[in-house]
Order: sequence, then structure tokens, then C-alpha cells
Amino acid sequence: MIYWITWFILRVISYFLFPIKTCGRENIPQKGGLIFASNHRSNLDPVLIPIACFRRCDFVAKDSLFKNNLFGRYLKRLGAFPIRREVGDVGALKEAIKRLKNGKAVVIFPEGTRVIEENDRQIQPGVGLIAAKAGKTIVPVFIEGSDKAMPPGAKFIKRNLISITYGKPIDAGSFKGLSYPEIATKIMREILKLRG
Repeated sequence: MIYWITWFILRVISYFLFPIKTCGRENIPQKGGLIFASNHRSNLDPVLIPIACFRRCDFVAKDSLFKNNLFGRYLKRLGAFPIRREVGDVGALKEAIKRLKNGKAVVIFPEGTRVIEENDRQIQPGVGLIAAKAGKTIVPVFIEGSDKAMPPGAKFIKRNLISITYGKPIDAGSFKGLSYPEIATKIMREILKLRG
């Protein structure tokens, strides 16, 4: 219940502060485990994907967001689970795989952190491991405009149109024989094909 109340409130707020233009929603399977793999430009991004697609999503969030007990409990009620980005957090990877195998949709950012400049992009192999071990469908997502609505370091949202494109699903079977970094690179390539 808390998830959908929050979803509704954010959906209403989005009409006024960050109107969303969505493309490719028909590419999203409505049932079964699913990875939403997206580029990452703003702290708004984990919010944008669920409220634009109408499917309940779980998501990975940096562990520092859970330090406040009250806010941490709220995030967990929304389906978030923590990851320690500075180390190889095996526990977070296992949690993502478990949720996917239980039929949930999980939002993952292959870049690991917000990336504005192309030269700063470093693709993390963790998404490759999750995709290979879970064996679930991946839907590539490209978000544009969120960095203008809420740039890194900003405390307030500036009104700006945000575009979200959901690409055609990728079958995990197509990763056979590839290493985890190669899978992650392939997923990121499909994400970037959606821009423009």
C-alpha cells in the first residue's frame, strides 16, 4: 500500500515539476522477473522508471541512504535494498538475483553512479553477473533531461521535460558464452542506442 500511495503522489508531482514523455512502454512485460537497465544522470532516475511504466519496481540504492533508520525503513517498504558501491557487494548482487527469480522487476544502473560526461562512463560488471545468474529478461531504458531537472548537487527540482524510452526486451539467453563485463557492455550498448 505504501508503495502505491508514494507512486501516486510522485506521479501527481511529476505533472508539475518534471513532466514525463514516455516511449516504448509496450516493450515492458507485465509479469515475471525483469531487469530495467538504465543510464543514470540524476538522483531522480530511480523514481522516474517506476512512475512512468506502471509496474511495481524494486531498486538498488546506495547504502548511505539507509543510515537514517526512519528513512531507511521507508525505502525498504518501497522495495529498495542497499549496496555498498565502494566494494564488491556480493550480498546486494545476491539480493537482486533472488528478487528477480521471485518474479520482481528490479531497476539497475550499469554505470553504478551518475554519469553526465561520456568520458566518465565506467560500466560495472555487476549487472552482467545479475543478468547471467538470474536469467531474466532485460529491458534497456534511456532517460534524458533528468540531469536538467535535478543536476548533481542540486537540492531542489527545476521544471524540465524528461524523456524516458523503454527499448525492446533482451533475452538473457543471448549472453551465453560471454563474460560478465562483456554482458554489461552489451546491455549498456543497447541502452545508448535509445538516445535521441
